[in-house]
Amino acid sequence: MTAQATAPRSWLTPRRRSIAQYLALLVAVCAVSLLLTDPAYAQSADGITSMAENIKTWLTGTFAKTIAVIAVVIVGFMFFTGRASLGLLVTVIVGIFIVFSAQWIVDTITGGA
Repeated sequence: MTAQATAPRSWLTPRRRSIAQYLALLVAVCAVSLLLTDPAYAQSADGITSMAENIKTWLTGTFAKTIAVIAVVIVGFMFFTGRASLGLLVTVIVGIFIVFSAQWIVDTITGGA
């Protein structure tokens, strides 16, 4: 009887690795959603409207300003290293303009209603 030497099999197969990545993403999304929740107030008349207002405030408030600054800094570093084009800079600036003037654009289209 001869003993055969076999390589140890890894328990982390590609399928298990993929499942582990999805689970890690799920845990991250759950953690972020728990950290970003606001307490519910009994005085709010319409839950969906207040939720939409909270999302609007979050997307156009301090968080959005921070992301805009980071985007401009990244484009600046790309120009510094010679990897950016003028089109990228214009795209970032137009995107920032649209994000922060969204309320004005909608009010203008709907007549401020």
